Amino acid sequence: MHKQYMETIKELEIKKAPEEQSLAAANDNYTKVQLAHFIERHDLDIAKSWKKAEIVDALTEWMESAQQEMLESDSALQTFYSDNVVNAEQLLNVYDDNLSDDKLENVLKLVEHGLAYNVDGQLWVPSNEVVETTPAENESVDKIDEPKKEEPSSSNQSKPSTYSASPSVFKDEDIEKKKEARLKYLKKQAKRKKKGKKRK
Repeated sequence: MHKQYMETIKELEIKKAPEEQSLAAANDNYTKVQLAHFIERHDLDIAKSWKKAEIVDALTEWMESAQQEMLESDSALQTFYSDNVVNAEQLLNVYDDNLSDDKLENVLKLVEHGLAYNVDGQLWVPSNEVVETTPAENESVDKIDEPKKEEPSSSNQSKPSTYSASPSVFKDEDIEKKKEARLKYLKKQAKRKKKGKKRK
């Protein structure tokens, strides 16, 4: 299985992260052959004969609706996404031979749902597509800013429904905070990556 996961992840590689931090821009970096993988894998109602822009639009729309549902239904994947992608100190090297089958399977699930992208062997996430996983300090700030209608959440699984039920003003503020935090993180990673390339 290890080899099979790795091959599929390599097939879905994009060479560079798009300048625009969006799901649509990231999906637009895929070739039509790569886009066909998503259509077949998820049995989507998208014709391969469509123009690339139409396929990208339809795929992006599907990903936006499928991401949250998938994370909510798979707590192990949600933990992996939070620990190894969203809140990771370093971008995950998906071509590392020491990655377990479980980790590779999680990477593939994230890539196939647009939660992460294989950019030249490293997992990358568009900053405005981070799904409901924020660092603990951001969560505590949100709890102060945001009036709660329900009892304090006792588990992470009840959190997404609380989040979606909050007024749109607070949701927009939340998204802005996540965008800023992710942007800072990505800039820091870009600097590290440049330093690493200079050494080579």
